[in-house]
Amino acid sequence: MTSGSFPIDMDFRRILETISEQIYETPLAFIRENVQNAVDAVRIQAARDGVDPSDQRYAVTVTVNSGQIHVRDNGNGMTQEDMRRFFWRIGASGKGTPEAIAAGCVGKFGIGGFANFGVCHTVEVISQVAEAQHGTYTRLSEEEIKASGAARPQVTVEKSDRAGPRGTLVVGRLKVPPHGDELRRYLRGFVRFVPVAVDFNGRRISQEVFAAISDRENYSPIDEQICHWRDGDLALSGRLYEDRGHTIAAAIHSLTVAGNIVPLVGQLRFETGALDIYKQGFKLCATSIGTTLGVSGRLDCDTFAPTAGRDSLDAPTNTLVSRIALALEKAGVDAILGSGDRIRGNPRVFRYVIQRGMLKRLDNVPVRLADGSEESLGSIRQRAGGGVSVFFGRAQKQALNQIMQARGHVVVVLSAQHYRRRAEREYLTKFCRAQPFDGIIECQEHYQELSRFERVFLSELEFNVAKAYEIERFRVVAGSLTEDVPVYVKDSKDRAPTIYVDVRHPEIMKLHVLGYGELLYSLIGTFCREYLGQALKRWSPRFFGDGALNLDLLARRRSEFWLLVKDDIGIVARGGQPDIVTTSNLVTVTVGIEKERRDADDDPKPRILRIIEQYTHTGIAGYYIRLPDSGFAAYGDLLPECDNRGVHWGGNKIQFVVSDARSAAFQYEIRLDEVIATVEDGRVQGQGATGLDRPLQEMYGGLYFPIPSLLEKYLVPKGNEEIRIRLTCEWFDVRTGKHWRPMERES
Repeated sequence: MTSGSFPIDMDFRRILETISEQIYETPLAFIRENVQNAVDAVRIQAARDGVDPSDQRYAVTVTVNSGQIHVRDNGNGMTQEDMRRFFWRIGASGKGTPEAIAAGCVGKFGIGGFANFGVCHTVEVISQVAEAQHGTYTRLSEEEIKASGAARPQVTVEKSDRAGPRGTLVVGRLKVPPHGDELRRYLRGFVRFVPVAVDFNGRRISQEVFAAISDRENYSPIDEQICHWRDGDLALSGRLYEDRGHTIAAAIHSLTVAGNIVPLVGQLRFETGALDIYKQGFKLCATSIGTTLGVSGRLDCDTFAPTAGRDSLDAPTNTLVSRIALALEKAGVDAILGSGDRIRGNPRVFRYVIQRGMLKRLDNVPVRLADGSEESLGSIRQRAGGGVSVFFGRAQKQALNQIMQARGHVVVVLSAQHYRRRAEREYLTKFCRAQPFDGIIECQEHYQELSRFERVFLSELEFNVAKAYEIERFRVVAGSLTEDVPVYVKDSKDRAPTIYVDVRHPEIMKLHVLGYGELLYSLIGTFCREYLGQALKRWSPRFFGDGALNLDLLARRRSEFWLLVKDDIGIVARGGQPDIVTTSNLVTVTVGIEKERRDADDDPKPRILRIIEQYTHTGIAGYYIRLPDSGFAAYGDLLPECDNRGVHWGGNKIQFVVSDARSAAFQYEIRLDEVIATVEDGRVQGQGATGLDRPLQEMYGGLYFPIPSLLEKYLVPKGNEEIRIRLTCEWFDVRTGKHWRPMERES
């Protein structure tokens, strides 16, 4: 061995593949990055000229032809040294200077230029600064990168006047001819609110007004003047609006954090959907925030920042956006509870009220009385204070309820919706001294001889309780229950719950036609969660007192499956598990009089599952996609316990989100080789969100997520089609500020 040194080798081509394919959510990111650089260059030049970037003297033009894309701007331009230091150097950015920050530049990571090589075989950059005699032409191609081997490739440099008198021209020579309309729709989603003029093949796609409230003709203000909301050191001002269906929207005018003014404008709607995040009018990404009412809309703030791949927010931004959403959600709840009509239009408010102990705020809730009339809870409370007896009952006992009311009592028919019913019951009991007219649920007959199906159901239910909730001691008893309920959990003195199950109840017997197979066991698990979940969580060590998942405890138990990525909710390693889905990976389960039937291939772990209902109507028919085995091993048993489930999509990314609506959220991300464009109400949409209307299915040793019909063509292969996907799954918990992803098991 000799002393000395040697240089570190690097595979430059592989680095480019990582940047262009794994960091960015879609190959189309190259046009977004080039246009962002062009807009930033115009902002800097406008700041130097002392005028607004929207001034007509500035423009960014995008031209697409058969095999090339040109992005041109007349911004500040770059010298040859600037191009060497910033554009053609990975990780370097000239946008961290005080001038660039003051001008409102969006970019900061210094890797966007190399996103071009995801779709381009050659990239040319020509730039010229003001008053320079000549500009600079640079070029790099894939062939030159390959020829360089382990060494860094050499960028060609020449003189050029093509970008004169000032500005930059980027030319991407494409591997595959571009689809102009697809590119335009994709790019417009990012620049529609940018003040700089951006033209795509001669058509303006920017300079829309970013209004605090859009679609104003369909909204009416709730308050007569500007409102101020505070949460700790965070203060917001704005106005609340409602549409004709009484959905609440908040228009935000200003934000102050710890006494510092933070420029922010936007609107939040309290319904489930995507929340678009902007900076200076340029869209950074779409995200989802775990709230009880659900939240969608858009926010624009100078301090917002994405992760490097622009598909999620960095930790400070994510925390700030969550705080804003939660503070405005509280204001929205206050407005909803002020009106009976708003309460009807926002049923999720009852879950919020129960979680935060706000029963006394329910005076305006309208309830139905036994005679068919309607009255507010506050009015009933006043009557109870005057000596009137109050009872609450069920619709099945309507005749008896009406007799009781005819005798001068108030009889409330409880709502069928779970959280509303619980809120009504607790309010009536606490403030009206109401009594349950239906009587206490009791086991009126113990079943002695059980059929095979009844024994299987009880055994599987007992297994689900033990597995999902880890309760050490409990008892399962089969018998007929009063009040026509299929299952009931009763406390006992030794704190070991007794679970009474009427295995001959129609709600259970309808599962008998499924036969004895994977689907039956999956639906028994669903039954367990829907009927027993809320009652059993208070005995389970998996949950806190408010029902939130105790992920810290579970992570310690499953250290061989979970990997703590960071001590706060920050950047998570992207990439994931690559996979290919073909029709041979699809298994069909037919539900009917027959037992379940599988396709001939008999894949033991089908990636795609199709459930067909012939004679039953359980509402589970459709396609499902399997969770990666590493994710299922780490937390597959936790996901069904979370009630909030939805999916949102944009670019080439589909993301399933499952949350306990308190502190923890799970994200299952699927990336495709194509951009998603769905059609809703006759309009093509590049992104969207929806709730999951079917339960998760645990079958074939794994967990399956329901695929919304809008997304079936992107995930379910037809004929000889191959669908290439990349799968990533991860948890984050705002209670502890930690972020986990599953470890891959060694084979």
